[in-house]
Amino acid sequence: MFTNRIDPKLEEDVQWVFINTLSIRDDTLIVTSEPGTTYQIDLRTKAITQHEAAWSAAPDGTADPPNIPEVIDRAIANGSLAKKYGLSHRINPFYLRGDLNGDGKIDIAVLVKQRSTGKTGIAIINGATDKVIVLGAGTAIDNGGDDFEWMDSWEIYSKDRMANGTSVPKLRGDSLLVSKSEAASALIYWNGKRYVWLQQGD
Repeated sequence: MFTNRIDPKLEEDVQWVFINTLSIRDDTLIVTSEPGTTYQIDLRTKAITQHEAAWSAAPDGTADPPNIPEVIDRAIANGSLAKKYGLSHRINPFYLRGDLNGDGKIDIAVLVKQRSTGKTGIAIINGATDKVIVLGAGTAIDNGGDDFEWMDSWEIYSKDRMANGTSVPKLRGDSLLVSKSEAASALIYWNGKRYVWLQQGD
């Protein structure tokens, strides 16, 4: 139905893409993946067609797709932060999972946009407490500034992985590798007190 390509250099479980819903309409099986992509399988011919997530934009231009994981919906989309931040879908996937603070619980990092300024950032939802920390989107983090609009890719960087050519302190948990194609990248990691920014390359 769909191929979930796994990068062997990264932790496998944070790259899994799960099926969110299954339904049958006439002779068509409709499958929606967790990120919101819909696949339609003709049960007679077995032909598969793919439709990217379709959703309506809010008046401020912030779009919310269906099938948002409950923890994101609870913490951000319909939570106390909803008036200040909206979910951003400019990068796929728009959220990542990893143990970012090293407490053994899976945290979620999700792309957000500050409604008042349009600045992009990352909200990290603590897997143990649901507490949210916003980096960027109007809140500066070290040399990363307060707007991550430049970022065009990101991934979970395992705490056991060595950073290329950079002296990285022993990581307490996984970190976020944020990048701009053919340019510099940075690690965002928890130092025991707060999330800090470590520039990679030039």
